[in-house]
This record gives sequence, structure tokens and C-alpha cells, in this order.
Amino acid sequence: MDKSKGKVILLGTEGCGSGDATIGYEILMNLMEALAQREDCPAAIICWNTAVKLLAEGSPLLPHFKRLQDKGVRFLAGQSCVAELGLTGKIAVGTLATT
Repeated sequence: MDKSKGKVILLGTEGCGSGDATIGYEILMNLMEALAQREDCPAAIICWNTAVKLLAEGSPLLPHFKRLQDKGVRFLAGQSCVAELGLTGKIAVGTLATT
């Protein structure tokens, strides 16, 4: 088994790291773009808390996520987070999970 296939990425916010939110978002955008271009992709990307917004309609990350999904990456969104943020029925990539 390809070692990368067992990896899972956990996202809890709309950016990477702490500090400036705009810089963190740009870092995440660059990371996902680079990851979508790689052959060795993770098995899954799990989003909870405000990170579920990244999977919703209108998210600038959707093209990268769709490319990753086409490569077999599973996307899971925390169901309670989606509901709490008013995104029910608006998740464009992935499936709901019970988190």
C-alpha cells in the first residue's frame, strides 16, 4: 500500500496556523493547490468547526478539492458544524460525518 494513502488531513479552521487570518487562508490555498497537483494524495480530508465552510458552495478551494476528490480523496464534513453554520444543503464536496 502507498504510504500516503493512509494519511488523513484534519482542518478545523479556514486557514493554517495562528496569527493573521488572511495569511493563514493564503497558506491553506497554496497548500491545497500543491496537494491537488501531487500524485501521492491523502486518504481523506476531514473538516470541522469553521473549516466546513471550505467545502460549501462558493468556496474558492472547491476546484482544488474537486481535483483531489477525483483522485480518490474522501472529504468529510462535521454534520453538527454544517448545521450550526447554516450550511445544510450547501456542501459542494464530500459527505457529512457525525462529528
